[in-house]
Amino acid sequence: MAETTIKISLIDVPETRLRPVDPDWAATLADMIQEAGHKTPIDVVSEGERFRLVAGEHRLEAFKLLKRKEIACRVLTPATNQPAEELRLHEILENLGRKDFNALERCEALFELKRIYEAMHPQTKHGGNRKGQAFKNKQQNQVAIFAFCHNAAEKTGLSDRSVRMAVQIFEGLSATSREGLKGTAFAEKQSDLKALAELNHDAQTKVLDLVLGELPKAASIADAKLLLSGRAPEKDTDKLLKRVGDILPSLPRAARFAVFRNHKKDIIALVKKEGWLDV
Repeated sequence: MAETTIKISLIDVPETRLRPVDPDWAATLADMIQEAGHKTPIDVVSEGERFRLVAGEHRLEAFKLLKRKEIACRVLTPATNQPAEELRLHEILENLGRKDFNALERCEALFELKRIYEAMHPQTKHGGNRKGQAFKNKQQNQVAIFAFCHNAAEKTGLSDRSVRMAVQIFEGLSATSREGLKGTAFAEKQSDLKALAELNHDAQTKVLDLVLGELPKAASIADAKLLLSGRAPEKDTDKLLKRVGDILPSLPRAARFAVFRNHKKDIIALVKKEGWLDV
């Protein structure tokens, strides 16, 4: 792996990058580079007289914002007979190790890691529909999934369970859902993604219409699922009263009085609603 300085005009950015450039992050990096200098070269691969970016797009964009003409680069030389997969793996691991992914990006990155692992270890994929092979294939696939998760956990520092969950979520989301979620608050929380991925693709579309429409009818994935089932979402006051009702009986006497003083009206409403005074 050679390190050198390359003209930015000679570096091409592939359209198949795992994640788009975040302009705010690129601007922040530009300020940091302007203040403290450029510490880490970007990674490229040689393609004739030009170079293709492998990792470091935000740093490259920061240099463009600073109107720099050249940037320090490491020129990678693939070591396997599957250079495209090897370089894609390098890109993903570089991103996982640098700027935090949101939940959707992390799921996509780990799903892509699984695809690359299977491409580079074809023996882990077992096809065929012969009935006599069904049980054996199932066992082999379970071993392959475990091997991938263990490998990914070592490379990313995530637990096997986290890797499995992320891949399962991304596989459960439709292509339309994945695209619709990008750039939204719902892409930030894995619990929202999991709740959506548990639905069939048609239901996912309906849920996203409810939360992402011009006039959203639901504030959360959970509320949208309730609306689809024909039930009304809980109001914030209902959620508060339910929590109070759950914890109040277990509190010491003095604490119960304190809660009552601070939430007298809400607690009276809860008592009436639940019929606790009915005989």
